[in-house]
Amino acid sequence: MVKVIAVASQKGGVGKTTTVVNLAHGLAIKEREVLVVDVDPQGHAAIALGMLPEPSVFNSFVGGLEIGQVLRQTGRPRLFIVPGDKRTSTAQTVLLAEGCDILESLRTAFVKVFRDRPDIVVFDTAPSVGGFQEAALFAADLVVVPVATDHLALFGATGVLETLRSLQRRGWHGKVVALPTFYDEVTRHSKEVFAQLNERLTAMGLPVLKPVHRSTELREAAAEGKTIFEHSPRSRAAKEYAALVWGVLGMLKGGVR
Repeated sequence: MVKVIAVASQKGGVGKTTTVVNLAHGLAIKEREVLVVDVDPQGHAAIALGMLPEPSVFNSFVGGLEIGQVLRQTGRPRLFIVPGDKRTSTAQTVLLAEGCDILESLRTAFVKVFRDRPDIVVFDTAPSVGGFQEAALFAADLVVVPVATDHLALFGATGVLETLRSLQRRGWHGKVVALPTFYDEVTRHSKEVFAQLNERLTAMGLPVLKPVHRSTELREAAAEGKTIFEHSPRSRAAKEYAALVWGVLGMLKGGVR
């Protein structure tokens, strides 16, 4: 059965797409067949993998193309993508105008249709409320919430949790974890914010994973259209994302639904 991961925050600039592409590639390296579906109109997932963000989700939902016609190989073994672009928000608007059940739309299009392949679908979502983000969360067995180590980032995590609570009333029963990002252990401020975030997120019932540090290598990898495992496989960032991969595999194996 296909497992679904949604990476989501309702605040931008928290390392969401960086987490999507590195987690997805790490899972593919561990011999899982992985499909990234980008439902963020910014379309950054394809760009981060060195690809153009088209054809896209729009072409499937509005353009009438079959999933196989928009699904693309990334040039990396076992890693595929359906990109997003600025027309993704138009596809969302069209579905709503046509009275479609948008909560079921992504599950039907990218999960149920594949049955047992790929092994894992990873959704990259927009930092907004409702629409495709809500649908991706509803489809997910596991939600990963990147939380930058700054005071404002907590609001993005809180928004996702509020959305998930409303989805629970409609039958969602997956798991959710927080991934601290942009951590800088050198500065006292970063340490203090991280401690506060850890305390508050734990009090909210949100398990907190080990942080991903602020990293020049991650920025360089994104600029080159590479994942951290391609750009700097021996770096601390690569080890931290590898730890995330192993943790996610453990949660999926344990049966998150």
